Amino acid sequence: MSGSRRLAYEFFRCTVFPARNAILAIAAAIWIALSGIAAAHSFTAAILVVGENVEQDLAEAVRGFLLAADERDGHPNETSDGHLGGVDVHVLPLPAEATRLVQELTGSPDEAADVVIVLGPKPADDDAASKYSRASIVLVQALLAEGWNGDDRMEGFITRYRLAYGKEPDPLAASAYHAARRLDVAIRPLDGAGPRDELLEAWQASEVGLPR
Repeated sequence: MSGSRRLAYEFFRCTVFPARNAILAIAAAIWIALSGIAAAHSFTAAILVVGENVEQDLAEAVRGFLLAADERDGHPNETSDGHLGGVDVHVLPLPAEATRLVQELTGSPDEAADVVIVLGPKPADDDAASKYSRASIVLVQALLAEGWNGDDRMEGFITRYRLAYGKEPDPLAASAYHAARRLDVAIRPLDGAGPRDELLEAWQASEVGLPR
């Protein structure tokens, strides 16, 4: 290689290669950052129903939950099942073998949900909660007490449910709606479904002031 060619090669190696590597590093950093933002602004909420008539109850619970998830923060070209706390939420109905009657969900998220909301009678709900407590943040929602449909604060939900489904909501739909509203309040200041301790504390505090 001649002296001039060697000088040209050394110049190319010392300037172009580092610049290319720097560009690749910047692109990788941007991709990682954007991936982190996307992950932080979506989460999966499993709705786990226990007790008798699980198929029917699960379908009703999903309907009630979706009504709450559709109340705020919507935007065009939705790719999620709605929003809670300003964050996209993907709904996972559980148990998986009881989803035959569930409709209107956008996708099929993995079973490792960020949050599992347990609905059903005690002690079955506590037993179910323990099964998921290692992999997910488990939030137990008690079924609303008899007379919930006479609470003035539930009128908006009852009206929307009638318009959407052409019938009266049952206690599972109302309880899931209530749980979704609590989750909306709990997640909003955290900007996501975590950290665990903060979300659990916010979930407990969210019961105050919401309709029972």
